[in-house]
Amino acid sequence: MSYFLYVTTITFLVFQTLYTFIPLFASKVKKLKPKLAEKSISVLVPAYNEELTIKNCIDAAQGIRYKNYELIIINDGSTDGTLSKLDELLDLQIYRRKADERLAYQPIKQLYRSKKHRNIYVIDKHNGGKADSLNAGIDCAHADIVITLDADSMLEVNSLKYINQYFHDQVVVAVGGTVKIVQGAEKKNGVIFEKFTGKGIIKSQIISYIHGFYVRKLTQSAFNSIVVISGAFGAFYKDLLMEVNGFRSTVGEDIDITLKIHEYLKANNLKKRLVYAPEAVCYTECPENIKNFYKQRIRWQKAFIDCILIYWSKLSQKFSFGVSIFFAIDGFILGTLTAFTTIFFILQTLLIGGNLFVAFLLFFMSIFVNAIQIIISLYLCKKYGSNYTWKDYIHMFIFSQVEIFTYRNLLTYLTIVGTFKYFDNDEGWGYVERKGVASIS
Repeated sequence: MSYFLYVTTITFLVFQTLYTFIPLFASKVKKLKPKLAEKSISVLVPAYNEELTIKNCIDAAQGIRYKNYELIIINDGSTDGTLSKLDELLDLQIYRRKADERLAYQPIKQLYRSKKHRNIYVIDKHNGGKADSLNAGIDCAHADIVITLDADSMLEVNSLKYINQYFHDQVVVAVGGTVKIVQGAEKKNGVIFEKFTGKGIIKSQIISYIHGFYVRKLTQSAFNSIVVISGAFGAFYKDLLMEVNGFRSTVGEDIDITLKIHEYLKANNLKKRLVYAPEAVCYTECPENIKNFYKQRIRWQKAFIDCILIYWSKLSQKFSFGVSIFFAIDGFILGTLTAFTTIFFILQTLLIGGNLFVAFLLFFMSIFVNAIQIIISLYLCKKYGSNYTWKDYIHMFIFSQVEIFTYRNLLTYLTIVGTFKYFDNDEGWGYVERKGVASIS
């Protein structure tokens, strides 16, 4: 146990050093190039029982400053009034559009086009899950670039312009945008103002998203080793998605498609990159209670374990060194395995009485590293255009230190539970209830 503890501690320090310094050197804000040619973009929104949230997504899409795009909403056999709500909002009419028929998915019942907004389409299909819906959308998309968006996601007005700008780099084949929490955000005179407010569970997620994107995603992007492009806002060349046979029907389609692309690039010796675009922003509604937070995080952990079991044996041969290291060591060993060993170490210390000095040393070291990285993530949050007040930033830092004793322990528990629950073989959307009351439009 002691040997494993020392090795994981050193490994932890190595990765935390990378996550501390690399974002500072990799954080170069890109300015928009207004005269850049607009590549065609298809925004895909899979929707299952999204009657309460879909209006926010559509309203936000209407404010996007980009002409060459289409919005395709895929109604995946919803059992609520999602389709009726779409008809009410869009005034749908039956439309004929030829699909490529290169991907597998449940049959499409009907395809519609909006009379009010001619760039918005709706695919009504039999239920098959989120990945199945995305495959139907890809097959029907007419653009060069495909963006996957959650039904509760709301695009910031310049988001597609930034995505377009990144794709003008010929080595880029996939882009992940920044996902922010919409609770507390509001639009005034076209400007989005963010506030650090709400329940503790919401505040914890705000900080987690800020750190996850501005620190972890920036670092992984610098090494071309992004492990997951978030399904809430990811962009890919359509041809590339076709080459990897689209999304796999699994509980975590976003991490799976990211790894499939990395595997495809390595197999074909293609010197291409998957990058993170911090300037491209969308807002999403996060769970507001423990029940839905539990559902979401259990689903995320099950998705990760699923990909561990599928891709682990392939890492050394079919993936780049960087992807293998971040996925296996940072993701699995430090992210999942240490959740179990930490519990064991604490119990051993309490029952036997040894290792007290080591326990306190590791604890204070974790607090120190956490404090430094939170400061860096808040600095980058400000650098990339967030307009929280200085009072909010101070509050966020203080809250981040306190939550080490509360929500962080909950995450450790959910990591353990989610790992065990993966073997329940319970797949599907893992539906998380949303209220649809938070909006930036």
